Amino acid sequence: MATTPPAKPKKSTLAWTLVILGMGLFSIEQFGLDKIEGPNKAVHLDPNLLSVLVIAPFALVIAGAVVFMVGRMRRR
Repeated sequence: MATTPPAKPKKSTLAWTLVILGMGLFSIEQFGLDKIEGPNKAVHLDPNLLSVLVIAPFALVIAGAVVFMVGRMRRR
């Protein structure tokens, strides 16, 4: 009995997953930083940590956009 090979995931699904993860990570970080600050707004984070917190969500969103565009170009 011949079996069909498993279906490959669509590139658009991967792209949307990366974008949603990036936006969700950004939202969670903003919520967490608001809770840490408190009423006096006095919180100091290490610059290296802060740069990772800013770069990671945007990198995920940009990676999702690149995957979507490459998938579109390869389909044509």
